[in-house]
Amino acid sequence: MQNVRIWFSKTGAVKYISHLDLTRCMARALKLSGLPVWYTQGFNPRIYMTFAMPLSLGVSGLRECVDIRLTEETGLEDAARRLSAYLPADITVLGLTQPELGFEEAAYGEYELRLEAEHPEALAAELQELLAGETVTVMKHGKKGDKAVDIKPYFSLMEWRTEPGWLVLDVKLPCSLNGSVNPNLLLEALKTLRCLEPYGEITRKRLLTKDFSDMR
Repeated sequence: MQNVRIWFSKTGAVKYISHLDLTRCMARALKLSGLPVWYTQGFNPRIYMTFAMPLSLGVSGLRECVDIRLTEETGLEDAARRLSAYLPADITVLGLTQPELGFEEAAYGEYELRLEAEHPEALAAELQELLAGETVTVMKHGKKGDKAVDIKPYFSLMEWRTEPGWLVLDVKLPCSLNGSVNPNLLLEALKTLRCLEPYGEITRKRLLTKDFSDMR
């Protein structure tokens, strides 16, 4: 049995498909590729796949990963080429490796938030004033219902820069098996607490361990 980690990007229109649809898409590509993938046992066998920290709908990912198992030793470069042939254009295989760390080692996601603004400096000032408050409380929607969450501790060390027509934010947020912070919560705070609704593009650039090194 060969454990393999598939690294891929999910951008463009594909960022709007659900995680379930992504799983189906990847399973279909693996089947069509002819790779000797391992199937789960039981009444309804399926290709074994384990994704690391699924993306929220509408969020692009530049370095996502999914673990599979192969029943035969296979060249990873050749496997990547065969898999790529059956994936849509907006899902790009970056490479296949042997996993070095388990997904339980993931602790943070590194995100870029691009907020459209006619006057980026003015939006930055609004954001700084928002985060200067004692708390920044928004409603977080979950399977168990809604709850109030103070997001200030997660976004207070955020870095930002301006580009023509955009305010660009770089932030590392908790992203682990124990729970994650959705960057969309910052947009919700701007909406509910500052009455601002800028168009936003969110990209997860990579997953990081607790010491901020790359997942491998």
